Amino acid sequence: MSVDKSTRITFFGGTRTIGGTICRVKTSSSQIVFDMGHVVRPESPMFSGSLRPRSTADLRAVGILPDIPELYQIEKPESMAICISHNHLDHTALLPYMANEISVFSTKETCKILKLISEAGIEDQPPLQLTGVDAETWHSVGDLRFQFVPVDHDTPGAAAIFIAAPDLRLVYSGDLRFHGWRPELSRAFVEKARTFEPDVLLVEGTRAGDEARPQVTEQELVRHMVEAMAGEERMVYFNAYPRHPERVLAFARCAQEAGRTPVFEARTLYVASHFAGGVPESVHVWADDSLTDPVREWLASLKLPLVRPEDLRDAPSGFAAELAYDKLWRLIDLGSAANGLYIHSNGAPLGPFDPAWDNLQRWLAHFGVTFRALGTSGHASLSEIEQAVEEIRPRVYLPIHSFHPECVVAEGIPRVLPEERVEYTLSDLLAAASVATRA
Repeated sequence: MSVDKSTRITFFGGTRTIGGTICRVKTSSSQIVFDMGHVVRPESPMFSGSLRPRSTADLRAVGILPDIPELYQIEKPESMAICISHNHLDHTALLPYMANEISVFSTKETCKILKLISEAGIEDQPPLQLTGVDAETWHSVGDLRFQFVPVDHDTPGAAAIFIAAPDLRLVYSGDLRFHGWRPELSRAFVEKARTFEPDVLLVEGTRAGDEARPQVTEQELVRHMVEAMAGEERMVYFNAYPRHPERVLAFARCAQEAGRTPVFEARTLYVASHFAGGVPESVHVWADDSLTDPVREWLASLKLPLVRPEDLRDAPSGFAAELAYDKLWRLIDLGSAANGLYIHSNGAPLGPFDPAWDNLQRWLAHFGVTFRALGTSGHASLSEIEQAVEEIRPRVYLPIHSFHPECVVAEGIPRVLPEERVEYTLSDLLAAASVATRA
C-alpha cells in the first residue's frame, strides 16, 4: 500500500477569533508552524491570578497551547521551525513555552522590537530567542522553504509568509493594511503573492463585519489628535502602545504642534527612540524608580528632563502626558489638576473585551477625565481584503483571524472556511471549495 505523502495544513487557532492564529504546514519529514499567539476564548477555562498551570501539559489540556508534541519535546530540531509574522502578543505570546531547540524565525525588525520590549520590562515578557532574517530571502527546513515578505501593519517588521512545499505553494498574509504609513508595502505584497501563484492563500479578515466604521489614515489621525489637544484647556493624557513606535513618536509631534510639552514613560520612549534614531526635541519623561537597568542607563546617558506630578499641577494645559494603565495612580498624585482629556489610541487596555477596560473607565470617571477614542485600525477593510484575494488569484483561499470569516467573499475564487484540528491536503481544500461553490 502506498503512503500518502501530501503536505498537510492544520489550524490550532485563529479560524474564528481575531488573533491566536496557529497553523502547521507539515510534510512527511518537516514542519513549519506559524504564528504562536494566544487569544482569550470566553467559553474556555483559563489560568489567571493564583490559578497557575503546573506545566505545558496543563495548558495543552485546556486548549491554550496547541496539541503538537514536537513543540515541547523535540527529537529532531532541524525538522521543525516556527515563523512569526509580527510582534503583537496575539501572534507571539506562546513562544516562551516552546522547546528551546526549535528555531524561531522572523524579520530583523520584529526581532529588534521584541528585544527592546523585553529590555524595557514591558508586558512582563521574558527574553525570546529569535533569528532575524532578511525579507524576501528563502530559507529551508527540510523539504519546506519559506520567506518573509513585508506588509504595512501598525508595528515594525510585519510580514506575510510564503511557504513552498513539494506539492503546494502557500501564502499567509499575516496582518496588513493599506491606510498606514507605508501602504506601498502591502500593495507590493499583493503583486509578489500573485507572481508566486499560490495554491492556498490564508488571509486575515479582522474587519469583516465592521464596514460601517470609517477608515482613518495615520496622517488624518495626526490632524485629529492635534485638534483635540489644541481645543482642550485642561490636562491631556494619551495611552501609547509601545509596539507601535511610529504612533508614539506621532504623539510627540502632535503635542508640540498643539503647544504642549510631551511627557512619556521612559520605557515607552526607550523602545520608540531606537526606531527613530534619536529622541524628539522637548520631550520630557516621568520620574520613575522602577526602571529596568537598560532603560535607566539609556535615560542617564541622554539626561532628558524628568517630571513629577507637582511639576504639572501649576500648568496642566501646557502638557500632554502618557498615562499607562498600570500607572493610573498618577491621577491621585495630580490632585485637583487631574481632570482633563484622555486620548485612547489603540493602546492597552485594547478594547471592551479586555477586563481592564471597565476599570479604566471607572478611574477616569472618578477623576473627571473625559475619555475619547482616537485611533485607526492595523487591518485592511473587508473590501480591500476581498480585492487583494481577487488580485492574487490563489486556487483556494481560507479567511482566518476573524469573527466573521464567512463575510470575506472574493468573486470567482474558491473559498474554504477551515475548522481547527482538521488536517487538510491541497486536494481536500479544492474538493471542499468545489462543494461549497455548488452549494
